[in-house]
Amino acid sequence: MFLFIKRRVYTYIALWRVGGYKKRPIVNGLTILTKNTFLGSNISFNGFRIYGGGRVVIGDNFHSGAGCRIITQVHNYNGTKLPYDESYRLKKINIEANVWFGLDVLVLANCIIGEGAIIQAGSVVVSDIPALSIAGGNPARVFSTRDEKHYLKLRNAGEFH
Repeated sequence: MFLFIKRRVYTYIALWRVGGYKKRPIVNGLTILTKNTFLGSNISFNGFRIYGGGRVVIGDNFHSGAGCRIITQVHNYNGTKLPYDESYRLKKINIEANVWFGLDVLVLANCIIGEGAIIQAGSVVVSDIPALSIAGGNPARVFSTRDEKHYLKLRNAGEFH
């Protein structure tokens, strides 16, 4: 019973400011989204935070471990003061369908994470990750790929967790 109540509270908090969603996500840990965040269906957060006012699009069947973060704005270091001024530069992040983040993943501004990618726990994503890639580290680098034939078979059969 307690898990049910906790999940409902976390879901309420997550959807309080979200820009939009196809289907209500499953939220198992404190998750803070923004009005510029747009979610697909079958999303599962286990503790997730988006910082900044940039646009974030998360595709269908996304799952995350606890402690994941996205940063969508950076200080304006080309502004009127040093080391930066009071303004921010907004950035976009696009996470395509069927992506899985391990525990404590950090994604920095202007990244596209391709369909079916897996991001290893503790990784810092600073650039695009191609579809079906398995990436990890700081900065995150592709070290393996998913079996494309197997992936497509499951995707086309609608076998989603």
